[in-house]
Amino acid sequence: MTPIFLFISIILAIIIGDSLIIFASPEDRPFYSNWVLVINSFLAASIATYITLRDREIAGRLKVNVLLLAGLALWTVSNIIWAYYEIVLDVASPMPSWADFFLLSAYFILIARFLIEYKTLAKKPSTNFRVCSGILVSIFFAYIIYISIDLSVLSTPRGWILLAVTIAYPIFNSILLLTAVMILVSVIKEGKENQLHIRWVCELFGFLAVVIGDSWFSIIVLTGFLDQLWMSALLLSAHYLIIAGGLIWYLKFESRSDKTMDPKADYKKPITLKGKNVVVPLIIGLSLSLLVPIYWMYSSNSSDKFSSSSSYLGVNVINQNITVVPIGAITSLTGAWSSGGKAIEVALEMAQNDVNTYLAQKNSTLRVDLLVEDSKTDPNEAIHAIERLARKGVKIVVGPATSPAVMAVKDFADKNDMILISPSSTSPALSIPDDNLLRFVPDDSNQGVFIARKMWDDGIRAIVPMWREDTFGCGLTNQTKESFEKLGGVVLDEVKYHPYVGHFASSLHRVNFIIWNKYLKELSSIVYNATQNYGNTRVAVYLVSYDEVTPILIHAIYDEGLSRVTWYGSDSSAQNLQVIRNHDSGQFAKTVNFTNPLYSIESENNKKLEVLESRLKSRLHEPGSATYPALAYDAFWVAAVTSEKIMNQSNVDTRYLRDLITSTAELHEGISGEIRLNENGDRLDSSYDLWTVTQPRDNSSEMFEWKQS
Repeated sequence: MTPIFLFISIILAIIIGDSLIIFASPEDRPFYSNWVLVINSFLAASIATYITLRDREIAGRLKVNVLLLAGLALWTVSNIIWAYYEIVLDVASPMPSWADFFLLSAYFILIARFLIEYKTLAKKPSTNFRVCSGILVSIFFAYIIYISIDLSVLSTPRGWILLAVTIAYPIFNSILLLTAVMILVSVIKEGKENQLHIRWVCELFGFLAVVIGDSWFSIIVLTGFLDQLWMSALLLSAHYLIIAGGLIWYLKFESRSDKTMDPKADYKKPITLKGKNVVVPLIIGLSLSLLVPIYWMYSSNSSDKFSSSSSYLGVNVINQNITVVPIGAITSLTGAWSSGGKAIEVALEMAQNDVNTYLAQKNSTLRVDLLVEDSKTDPNEAIHAIERLARKGVKIVVGPATSPAVMAVKDFADKNDMILISPSSTSPALSIPDDNLLRFVPDDSNQGVFIARKMWDDGIRAIVPMWREDTFGCGLTNQTKESFEKLGGVVLDEVKYHPYVGHFASSLHRVNFIIWNKYLKELSSIVYNATQNYGNTRVAVYLVSYDEVTPILIHAIYDEGLSRVTWYGSDSSAQNLQVIRNHDSGQFAKTVNFTNPLYSIESENNKKLEVLESRLKSRLHEPGSATYPALAYDAFWVAAVTSEKIMNQSNVDTRYLRDLITSTAELHEGISGEIRLNENGDRLDSSYDLWTVTQPRDNSSEMFEWKQS
């Protein structure tokens, strides 16, 4: 085995392992990232175990080998613990956790090993080299500390702990990297066999990958590419493979005696560190770990190509008797509202099955085909989704699920004669007469009045709004503020936050908590001043968010001032499962009586709703809210029945189609009850339930639960 063969093998192993992460869906990436890290770290630890046992009788090697084994083993245990939290429990790990303890302990052990190795070398790097290297590392330290302090809340013990843990990893990694550089330079100065350099080249590049990976948070904070945090897993997993490669080289060529190299090793050409065949391959491998996912990220929006049908509804004739009409759907299967979007997809699939069963039983020649597109809770992705549906001949779309997505696709739908039936978009900004949007839920002008009255009746006289700055957040917050002020209440300074898209928006990754620090720091200051003027019992926080509600509540629990006032939410956070599955967010929600309104559906003697709830629990393995899934179920039924009425028509006026859907909805007996729409195409009924977080009184295994109050 030659060095070039070793490096190529390492690169291929990195590409294969990282490909599992790169090409996974956003919701599956945490699973694959954790497993790849566990497998790679276990591989490196296993090789170290074999080396320790093999060379246990060699003088001077046992101590350093045991330290290496201990460090890699502790890293493996840490990766297993984090995988358990993220994959099995689907919660944020405590801060600090046992994983932190084991991982930081490993750093001390590995640094001790490097120092022992360094002391055994006769020729050390020059003073100038050591000083310059120390200055570079110090600059890096200062940069990491500056970034972390700027985003941290240092007024609480938890804030200091979070800061300490955040900066500990890149600092320890840098010390390891610096020590590896010193050892490598010393080995070169001593003029030892060139093959001995290979192991230290591997360790150097391995720790370089870790330094970049653990410092990735600073890059995403500065660039705003928050949903690309997963890329750090590529570098961290590569690090273990590079270390493993260096250990394999040690096994192959370093002897078990005082001689450093196997004299029988056959090399056609001497290998030196000056040669490009040593350093360049590793650089290429690390570069590919970043360039490949970046290319994949920016090329993933490539359009599918579908031929459009000449029929109005894009009818596909299966045989002479049966025709299939496509009905589109756009929902948030990933991103910041995936908790609601996945449930809607389950309801739509159930509706398709029920509709086609119904059509078959009545001997209809029509069948409907559900075409689901993922908006990723991103308005730009929603545009791509509706464009794909249009190319497939879709004329009726159930969705999009969120108001920002509806706002993004509305013009396209109007221009292309497509009707949108949203089961969950509520922004008042979309209440426009005679457009192509129908909504089977009341708009937020009703919810704003309702929650404002609730807060006033609870004795609240001053509110501090915190809301996502998009179509949904702006619309609902403005309606609530206006209604609360009409009652005589005071709306204080508000905290607006940029609604990040993608999986990271609601992620429980520690970096996400750092991002929320700056917003909660501002919120805490406003709440403190408000309580000085009005008292704790008359001040409330009004939070309008999607799934990012969970990391917000987790972080808020450590601020004593935020825990002393009541919190209110919106329909988008009502019955959010992640809130009650995480102990910290559940405890905080219970402490502050986090109260959320949600559109009311009659559940008593509602057999169809019971079936839907059972299906949701079976498919998603958790009993979440059935409100918006029920509305989506009804919307699909109405779309299907309407399609049957016009299936033989070659040309249908869009206004006629809109009116036909409206009249069909009024006659439909759905899960959600009577469906009557106003002149803007929004549901007339505006009744709401209130949901709060409590602890079960029975011996349930659940820590917390949502309860209708």
